[in-house]
Amino acid sequence: MTPRLTALTLLLLPLAACATVEPPPCSAEWIDYKTDKTLKKFASENRGLINDFRKLSREDGDVDPMVAISLARKSDRIQTFADSFNNIVLPELEAALQQCGRSEEFVPALTSFLQDEGVSDEAISWIIPFIGVMTEMRDGTFDLDGHHEG
Repeated sequence: MTPRLTALTLLLLPLAACATVEPPPCSAEWIDYKTDKTLKKFASENRGLINDFRKLSREDGDVDPMVAISLARKSDRIQTFADSFNNIVLPELEAALQQCGRSEEFVPALTSFLQDEGVSDEAISWIIPFIGVMTEMRDGTFDLDGHHEG
């Protein structure tokens, strides 16, 4: 082997070791691997909206009304985001779990996902009800009087 080829081989060896190897199916590591893989893909596909969610909460912890208005104008994108989480992400994670013949709940909720993505609790407390109202309006089950009782 030439010195150049040897040097190149030595440089590429660590890269080969870093290649992601899927853990044995149905192990705790495998469930974590599947969860991380699915959620990272979803986060990547929705990075812009997640960044908007992060901006919703000001430094003092209050919801920024201007960002809230901006997000309200993106209601279609937010609804698609929520629907994708419920109709694509959760079923993918549940399918992986069913493959193992298990029924325990390891699937993180949308709230946990957003927290892991750095969205503040204040912002989440605005986002989740907003998604709920949009879903009810879309499904025709929104009761104006029932949602404004104090």
